[in-house]
Amino acid sequence: MKIGIWLAILSGAFYGTLGLFGVYLLQEGLSLNNFLFWRFLLAIVILLPFLTSKQHWRDIFSKSGLIIIGVSSIFYASSTSFYFYAIEYIGSGLAMVLFYCYPIFVVLLDWLHGKNPPSKVILKGLAIVLLGVLFLSDPSNWHLSLDGIGWGLLCAFGFGVYFYTSQCAIKGLSVVSGTFCICMGNFLIFALLIGYKGQLYLPTTTWVMGNIAGIAILATVLPIYLVFVALRTIDGTKASILSVFEPIVTIILGVVFLHEKITIHQYIGVLIILGGVYIVQSCKKTH
Repeated sequence: MKIGIWLAILSGAFYGTLGLFGVYLLQEGLSLNNFLFWRFLLAIVILLPFLTSKQHWRDIFSKSGLIIIGVSSIFYASSTSFYFYAIEYIGSGLAMVLFYCYPIFVVLLDWLHGKNPPSKVILKGLAIVLLGVLFLSDPSNWHLSLDGIGWGLLCAFGFGVYFYTSQCAIKGLSVVSGTFCICMGNFLIFALLIGYKGQLYLPTTTWVMGNIAGIAILATVLPIYLVFVALRTIDGTKASILSVFEPIVTIILGVVFLHEKITIHQYIGVLIILGGVYIVQSCKKTH
C-alpha cells in the first residue's frame, strides 16, 4: 500500500511541471488548443512502442477502453476550457483554488455511485489539504464573480468525473492501455478543435519542441501511468487527494525557473498541504 501512496504523490509532483512547460509554450505564441494537441499527440507516439501485445489493443477497443477515451475527450477537455473561462472572471488564484476542489467530487461520486462512504480521516485530510491550497493563493488578486465561481466549480466537477470514471474503468485494463486511452481521448478532442478553427501551429524551433517533449513525458505520460499503477493498491479517493501535491511542485518550479517570489502564506500553505497528505496516507482503507 505504501508504494501506491508514494506513486500517487509522485504523479501529482510530475503534473506540477505542466505549468512551467505551459508558460514557456504560451510565451512562444502557441494557443491553448495547439499546445494541448501536440502534448497528447506526442504522448501517443511515446506510448505506441509499449503496446506490444494483442491484449493491449483488445483493452483499448474494449468497453472499458472506449469509456476512458470518451470520458477523457468530454470531461478533461471541458474541464480545461472551464478553467480558463474562470480565470477570465476571477483570476488564476481563485480559479486554482476551485479547481483543486475536484477531490470533493471524487469523494461524492465514490460515495453515491460506488457506495463507499468516506472515513472521518479522509474527510479531515481533504479539508486540511484544501485549506492549504487556499493559502497558496493570494486573496488580494481574487475577483469575485458568480459566473467565474460557477465556471471554476464546473471545472472541478468535470475533472472529478474524469478522474473517478477513469479509475473505475482502468480496473479491467493494463496500465499502459489505460494511459494510452486517456491520451487518445484528449488528442481526438483537441485535434477536432484545431481542425474546426484551422489554427494548427507547426513547431519549428528546438526550444518549442523540447518543451512539447517535456510536457508530453513529464506532465502527461508519467503522471497518468503512475496514478494508474497507484490505483492498483489504493482507492481513487485517496489518490485524488494525494495528487493535490501538484501545486507545491508548480510553486517550486516557478521560483527556480521563472524567478517568482514565494510569500509567507504560501509557505504556510505548503506546510498545511503536507500535513493533510500525511493524514490521508495514514488512512488504512483500501479498495
